Amino acid sequence: MFRRIMLIFACILLVVTSISAQDAAPAAVRVYGQPDFASNAAGHNADGLSFPIGLAMDSSGGLLVADRNNSRVLYFLADGNTTADSVYGQYGNLNSYIANFDGMGGTALPSADTLSFPIAVSVDSSDGVYVTDRENHRVLYYRAEGNLTADTVYGQFGSFTANPPNNDGKGGNGLPSADNIGVFALGVLASPDGGLYVSDSSNNRILYFEPGDTTADRVYGHNGSFTSGAKNGESGTPSADSLNFARGLALDSDGGLYVADRENHRVLYFAAGDTTADRVYGHNGSFTNMGMNDDADSPSADTFNQPPSVALDSKGGLYVADRDNNRILYFAADGDTSADWVFGQFGSFTTGVSNNDGSGVSGAPSAQNLNRPQFVMVAADGSLYISDTANNRVLVLPPEVLP
Repeated sequence: MFRRIMLIFACILLVVTSISAQDAAPAAVRVYGQPDFASNAAGHNADGLSFPIGLAMDSSGGLLVADRNNSRVLYFLADGNTTADSVYGQYGNLNSYIANFDGMGGTALPSADTLSFPIAVSVDSSDGVYVTDRENHRVLYYRAEGNLTADTVYGQFGSFTANPPNNDGKGGNGLPSADNIGVFALGVLASPDGGLYVSDSSNNRILYFEPGDTTADRVYGHNGSFTSGAKNGESGTPSADSLNFARGLALDSDGGLYVADRENHRVLYFAAGDTTADRVYGHNGSFTNMGMNDDADSPSADTFNQPPSVALDSKGGLYVADRDNNRILYFAADGDTSADWVFGQFGSFTTGVSNNDGSGVSGAPSAQNLNRPQFVMVAADGSLYISDTANNRVLVLPPEVLP
């Protein structure tokens, strides 16, 4: 009888502990793109999102969201309102979502006013906006805040109406060069010095452009060669000098560059100006491993499964969107490459299910779970913004619940 009572008590304690752990899990306090935290339908107006990815914030706290499947970038004023105030790529029409919209209800050639599946967005020190325009194989720059017509184009030899991948300068497809971009440009980052970093993902490289230059001056991933595009370089093996479908970018206060090297399931760190990585996250310090979750059956605090973005907080701590593990990992700025905190999996480093219901099983969307998160950003006030892409929403976590 005593043993039965103790068994019942243990079961009750387990349930209470489980509930307490769930209650203690951090939760988002705001959602963009959905009317509530339990919804995840794609939307196409000023209140909706369809496969959102890139995020950026201007000097006033206004939020930019690359709304990929709607072929637009939405802008939200810093007033707490989750209805967009303006739009890039759709001639100012917040109810339009046509790729290369012609302004009259149809599609057309690319122009300085159009977008086709934008992926990433970044804001420079003067609130100019950079956008990677994926299906047009280019990066656009909008010089002034509120200007919805691009002023500069990267990857297409100055032409706003051309869009071949690896443009050969004559309007056709060629080899990678310092002047072109391949099939997928999936990351962009404005540097404090006025330069620009671009993840030329399908060419498996990062390009750096000096201020005002649309010809790249430095390349990561190919030992200095601008004409190579092979994954993991000529050897095909991961190393400290190679990349495999690189995506998200972040710069630390020393000018060091973090790169989400997606298909190698790792994050690399390059010291300022160095194109050989000095540190690797995701493979226990090995630069030559490439397996997802290090070929294990489940995730851990030391592994990734196709991480697409990175972000840094004011303390130098690193956030990583671990897409196919449906979580965000945080690494304190202590030199350790094992994660210290996880969001989206109720504190578990070994669970990776989508829309975790708190028990390790996939359920409905909530303020505490994720479904293929693609982008993470730290705001000036320390809040964490997450593009929860497969749930067609952006979540905001307040600083007080973060590590």
